[in-house]
Amino acid sequence: MTRVLVLTRYDHVGASSRVRFLQHIPHLERMGLEFTVHPLLSNEALARLYKDGRRSAGGLLKALAQRIAAVVRESRADVIWLQQEVFPFLPAAWESMLLGGRPYVIDFDDAYHLYYQNHSSGLVRSFYGDKVATLMRRARAVVVGNESLAAYARAAGAANVRLVYSAVDTTRFAVVAPPPRFTVGWIGTPMTAEQSLFVLREPLKKFLAETGSACVLMGADARQYPDIPAERRPWSEAAEVGFLPALSVGLCPLDDSPWTRGKSGYKIIQYMSAGRAALTSPVGIAADLVQPGVTGFHCTTGDEWYAALMALYGDPALCAAQGAAARKRAVERYDVAVAARALHQVLSGP
Repeated sequence: MTRVLVLTRYDHVGASSRVRFLQHIPHLERMGLEFTVHPLLSNEALARLYKDGRRSAGGLLKALAQRIAAVVRESRADVIWLQQEVFPFLPAAWESMLLGGRPYVIDFDDAYHLYYQNHSSGLVRSFYGDKVATLMRRARAVVVGNESLAAYARAAGAANVRLVYSAVDTTRFAVVAPPPRFTVGWIGTPMTAEQSLFVLREPLKKFLAETGSACVLMGADARQYPDIPAERRPWSEAAEVGFLPALSVGLCPLDDSPWTRGKSGYKIIQYMSAGRAALTSPVGIAADLVQPGVTGFHCTTGDEWYAALMALYGDPALCAAQGAAARKRAVERYDVAVAARALHQVLSGP
C-alpha cells in the first residue's frame, strides 16, 4: 500500500485545499492509498485571515514548527503530496533538505509563482523568484489545474506535468427546475469578491433594476459592494448544496491579468454541476469551460454582461437548455471521480 503524506495549505474551509486535495482522499483510499494529512493553517487561522487580512508572526512560527515536525514524524511516507510549497518564504534548498530526498507530487491551481516574481520587494524577487520553478523541476510530478500553469511548469523544466481539472462531486447536487423568480448568483471569498465583482458591477445593477430579478452573493463580506442590491450569505460547504441549484444563472467575472489567467475556474464548474448556465469573462481556462451559446456566455464589456443576462432572463427555455448542457459536461469531464482516477495514477506511479 502506498503511504502518502499530504501537506496542504489549509483545512476544509480553504477552498483550494478542499477542492484539490481533501475531497479526493475518500475516493483514493478506496483505490488502496493510505493518507496522513497535515494542513499548514487551521480553519480558525484562515477565518482570522479573511476577517483581518493579516497573519500573526507567532502563528506563522508555530505553523512552521508543526509542519517541520509533521514531515520528520512521517518519515515512512512513500510519497509527499504537496500544495504549492512546504512553507512560504522557506528557500527551495531548505525545503529539499527537509523533504530528505523523498519523492513528492506538487499541485498548483493558480499562478502562485507570480506571488514571488511580482513581489513589491526586490530582495524577495531576487531570492525567491525561481523558487516555484525549482520545486517543479525536482518534483516527481507537477499537477496543475489549467494549461497556462502546465506551460509554465514545462518551461521551468518539469519532466512530468499532469493536467487535472478542479472537480466537483456532482452527486451532491439534485437536478431541479430553476427558481420561479430569476436569480443570479456568485460564490467565492471576500478576497475574490474584491478582485472580481467590480467587473460587472454596473451592468448587474442595471439588469437588477430593470427586471426585478434577485441576486445572491455567497462568501462576500457584507460590507463589500453595498450599492449592489443583493442578498449576502455566509459561505459554508453544506450551504452550497442548497445555494447553487436555487440560482438561474451563475456569475464568474474576472479581471484580465496574469494572475487571473492562471485561475482554474472552480466556481464555473460548481455552477455547471448544479445544472446552471454560467456567464464568465473569457479569461484563461474560463474561456474553455464555458461554451458560448451552449453552456453560458462569454462577456467582455459591460454591454455584453447586460445583454447576456437579458438573453437568459427573457428566454427560460434557452436558460434551461444551457443548464442541462452544462450539467452533462460537468458529469463527464469535471466530476471528482474523474479527477480521483487521474490522481491515483500520479500518486501510485513511479
